[in-house]
Amino acid sequence: MESTMDKQAVFKSLREVGIVPVIRSSSSKKVLQIVEALMKGGIPVAEVTMTVPGAIKTIEECANEFGTPLTLGAGTVTDKATCIRAIEAGSQFIVTPTVRLDVVKTCKEKDTCVVGGALTPSEILAVWEAGADAVKVFPVKAMGGAAYLRMVSEPMPSIPLVPTGGVTLETLQEYFQAGAVFVGAGGDLVNKKRAEAGDFAWIVERSRQYVEAIRNARAALHS
Repeated sequence: MESTMDKQAVFKSLREVGIVPVIRSSSSKKVLQIVEALMKGGIPVAEVTMTVPGAIKTIEECANEFGTPLTLGAGTVTDKATCIRAIEAGSQFIVTPTVRLDVVKTCKEKDTCVVGGALTPSEILAVWEAGADAVKVFPVKAMGGAAYLRMVSEPMPSIPLVPTGGVTLETLQEYFQAGAVFVGAGGDLVNKKRAEAGDFAWIVERSRQYVEAIRNARAALHS
């Protein structure tokens, strides 16, 4: 079932929360448990990647289970058909891993929030000009982390950048200082081994730590 939340409201939610947890798991049941743990920890946002078995069905289940309080997205979307199916299942935002201009344009046509993947300055500009609401800089750690983000954000300050790939609790503040509008976090927040072992209490606590770290990082920007 398609979301009724407009793209501006979705983007505002992502900005306010400050983080998009990237979920990769072996089962839909685990995904629902991970999302519940994130929400308990104060992060009402989730990106369900297409690498999850039965990902589209899982997105539909998450939308039905958690409803309006959750800002739900589909990640690792690489083609138009998957993009449309994810939106129809209830995805409120779409994330691509690389430059997929067809996906960005489809989201624009569907009035759906999209965070398009890119890495180089030329790619970042191309994705932005195609109509992305923000640009995911991935894999940011491999290019030098926060230092690289700062270098690409300074000449393009109007483009909202979302560093993803190697973001940790320890480096979070550096990314916000470098110009991140929000961040994407995978294994350091949604730890796959912990989830597979059923240790969702760890994810709840880790989420709380991230919420506090984001609050502190943003406060430091205005101090």
